[in-house]
Amino acid sequence: MFVKAKMKRSNLSMAILLATTGYNLQAAEQAAAEQEKIEKIQITGSRLKGVDMEGANPVQIFDRDDLTSRGYNTLSDFLRDLPQASSAGTFTENGGVGGADGSPAGSAGVSLRGLGSSSTLVLVNGRRVAVDSFSNGFDSFVNVNTIPMSALERVEVLTDGASSVYGSDAIAGVINFILRKDVEGHEISASYGDDTASSNFGRTNLTYVGGFNTANSNTTVVVDYFDRKALFNSERPITVTLNSSTRVSIDGSDYAEPWCEGNTSNGGSRCRYDYVTQRAIQPDTTALGATVHHLYQLGGGKEFFAEAMYQHNTGSAYDSAAAFDVRVAGNSPLVPQWARDIDAEDGAVNQIRVRSRFAETRVQDYDTTSFRLLAGLRGELADWSWETAASYGKTENEIRHVQGYMGIDKVNAAISSGSFDPFNLSRDNSASAIAAVRELAPRVGESEVLSVDANIAGDLALELPAGNVSAVFGAEYRSEDIFDRPAQIAKDGGVFALGASDAAADRSQYAAYAEFNLPLTDSLDLIAALRYDHYSDFGGDVNPKLSLRYRATDDLILRASWSTGFRAPSLSQLGAGESLGSAYINCGADQPFDALCGDFGATAGELELDQETIGNRGLDAENSEAVNAGFSWNLTDNLQITADYWRYEHTDIVDVDANTTLKACIAGSAPVTSSIAALNGEFGCVLDSGNDLVFLRTGFFNVGSQETDGIDVKINYSIDMNNFGSVKLFAAGTKTFSYQRQITPDSAKEDLLGKLSGANEIARPDLVADFGADWQRNNWRASLSGHYISELGDGDFKFGGNETVDAWLIFSGSLGYDITEQQSLQFSVRNLTDKKPPYASSPTNGYASSVHDWIGRLWTVRYTIRF
Repeated sequence: MFVKAKMKRSNLSMAILLATTGYNLQAAEQAAAEQEKIEKIQITGSRLKGVDMEGANPVQIFDRDDLTSRGYNTLSDFLRDLPQASSAGTFTENGGVGGADGSPAGSAGVSLRGLGSSSTLVLVNGRRVAVDSFSNGFDSFVNVNTIPMSALERVEVLTDGASSVYGSDAIAGVINFILRKDVEGHEISASYGDDTASSNFGRTNLTYVGGFNTANSNTTVVVDYFDRKALFNSERPITVTLNSSTRVSIDGSDYAEPWCEGNTSNGGSRCRYDYVTQRAIQPDTTALGATVHHLYQLGGGKEFFAEAMYQHNTGSAYDSAAAFDVRVAGNSPLVPQWARDIDAEDGAVNQIRVRSRFAETRVQDYDTTSFRLLAGLRGELADWSWETAASYGKTENEIRHVQGYMGIDKVNAAISSGSFDPFNLSRDNSASAIAAVRELAPRVGESEVLSVDANIAGDLALELPAGNVSAVFGAEYRSEDIFDRPAQIAKDGGVFALGASDAAADRSQYAAYAEFNLPLTDSLDLIAALRYDHYSDFGGDVNPKLSLRYRATDDLILRASWSTGFRAPSLSQLGAGESLGSAYINCGADQPFDALCGDFGATAGELELDQETIGNRGLDAENSEAVNAGFSWNLTDNLQITADYWRYEHTDIVDVDANTTLKACIAGSAPVTSSIAALNGEFGCVLDSGNDLVFLRTGFFNVGSQETDGIDVKINYSIDMNNFGSVKLFAAGTKTFSYQRQITPDSAKEDLLGKLSGANEIARPDLVADFGADWQRNNWRASLSGHYISELGDGDFKFGGNETVDAWLIFSGSLGYDITEQQSLQFSVRNLTDKKPPYASSPTNGYASSVHDWIGRLWTVRYTIRF
């Protein structure tokens, strides 16, 4: 899962390695001076051991100080701003909407290159962890909120395809979270932060880190507590771009209720309703986590190692009050006098229709527990090193709809009995009347992964003119089990504004891999990797990778790679339960599905039908091809530049596609019956007696594709100012040249780059950059950084003629002081200038919440003591 290169290198080569992976020159020199004390380093991107792999892979490294000096409190906030991940598929709790129209409450996922969270492999200490039991739509992800930032040693980001090394999901790259270990002594840190507005967005963090040593062992323990209050749109001057409406229909005409006091629309017949201000910018959360790393020297060059990680997160996600549509008898005592008077104008008492909102906002309480256990051995066998380990991981999720989710049958029954009043935004009901119609509708999920791996690495008895061929051979076995089980009433559509479908599946997988380093000349290396994966549910897949590294001079490394990749269908796509909805097809001689139109379709010109979507056990893997070419150049001892061009083709993407089933019905390869029961659970079509399509059962197919390319650039420049300390200037950015998505083979390619798109207004900026300066002198240190996101097209749902979302630039800073060798204090501020997000008319929040935020200026004070 990573290279462990023996530290027998020159000071120059060490400096090049650290420069290419994101460290500054000062850190490189310090590491080179201490190299005799270090036995191994670890770099994500290769499993080769004891091999000089400097600059072979485009890897960026961030330590926990990098994150805290920029004002980040959680990993999800850091990853959302990472230039390679500030695009489609990366999501956090920002926006606060959970459920059918948002990500699962309390969760966050990361996506490199905008290819989706399921196409980015997330590792902890180089090994897989369980995916979340809930999916984001049907996109699987690892919930990074289950990894405490305080437990991190560093984050390694590999921005290249890596399925040949790691297997499934590494299409766009790998993010490897390295946890703290080999700690000596003890450390306690406490921090508190808040925004500078009148709201209370308080955040508290307490961390203990301890190292326990014996003559043969080290045990490192980290315990972390984090608490954050909620921040709502109502606490910021949000520009609401779209108001909803409520209305009462009497005798076929719409009327505004008195509660809106003239704030009406549609010629005064509807009340304007602002639902945006009821949403959360960020929800509240409380997290308690612990990690343990144990290393024991067995003698004879053998080591036993063990890891444990536990995380328990609780909190709430918030959304606006749910809408409802109900009928009330005209003679019901619930009907207010103003409505009675209008209803009586025609001399009859008629049923009255109320389309309005409930009095209380929606609140989902979430409870997430995850843990991971690992134990392994490593050692030497002659000139070869070996390692084997077994691990088990599990996540358990529960969401309860504690407020604002009302049962449809309960509400209708209560209206009929006169115990629930739907008029006046249902404000006139007692607390007990509202509680009586609520539905908790709990949703529970569980995900498990069990894995065993082993590898052996060393030099082959094959010598090239420039040296021996080095190799690593390994094998893995993994089993996965997942279920997502919403309440039956939610599956049946029995709760206002809450839809759900279940999922359950399991599978096993084994893999064998090999990787070789061939020193073709003293300056040119060829790294070749090959991996075979076999899954119990869809079969096998082979993926190669070829990389060339050319050391043009002692200061310049050129690199290039080509690889294929794959993503196994997610268990939620394979085992998705029934999801009901409606669909339409056009009828006519020139329409592709006219063969499914009968008597009514020929007359009406179209058909409305019921559509049922379920999982597909026959899915194949998604496939990809990745190309990377770049360089790492130490122009001077103080100036380093890295640049990499990258390109990805991602094909056979799994998506719901009704057209594939409709075509199969016409071609005769899918059943066409006269009843749903006659389909026998298969995908197919049901026609009525007039030969009109009335029901379609469909699901997931391998139909989509996407292509993207761009360039990453990183610059580090160090300045020694003698008595005034030292400064490191840095800049890193991702410029995306193209992003095209094709939903199905029959659809046109969409150019999605540089705009907001889709129902959820996903942003794909073409330029994201970070830059700044770090200063240090004696006991003092300071940092100033900027984060830039280029302008965006306003997307598919424009209001008011707005076409462009302006570019966004915010600054963050920190100031630290070492009081003594054992005590330190740090003050950091995120968004120093309190810059508000640019206006976006398409998202109804008034800003693009997937890449911008309305948190404002956020300060944190942290005190640390070591003993």
